[in-house]
Amino acid sequence: MLRQLDIERCGILICLGLDEIEKVTKRMVFIDISLRFPHGNRACQDDQITQTVCYRSLLCHMKEKLTNIEFNLIERVAQFLYDEISGYLDDKSILKRIKITKPTPMGNDRKCRETTFTCSDW
Repeated sequence: MLRQLDIERCGILICLGLDEIEKVTKRMVFIDISLRFPHGNRACQDDQITQTVCYRSLLCHMKEKLTNIEFNLIERVAQFLYDEISGYLDDKSILKRIKITKPTPMGNDRKCRETTFTCSDW
């Protein structure tokens, strides 16, 4: 049986873009994080936060790490968060999937509503 924690569409303002105009104003991106527990998740039986990943603490950690860092590409943001979450988790067997969504890229002709990039163990 699959056990998976999904944190979906968490909005965060970051410095993102190729040129200075884009970087002057922080841009909203949306982060989706999925964590798969290949050996089960004891919190399913114990009902104790200490037996799982506290998503509030994880999100606070991610937001803190993204403060005052400039990125050119969403690909780098996804890899950065993947690496940070990998280091944050005590249980190294947990599989991770990180998706970054950037709403309507600047200069876009509005035919594309958003762009996404994913780093994943599956």
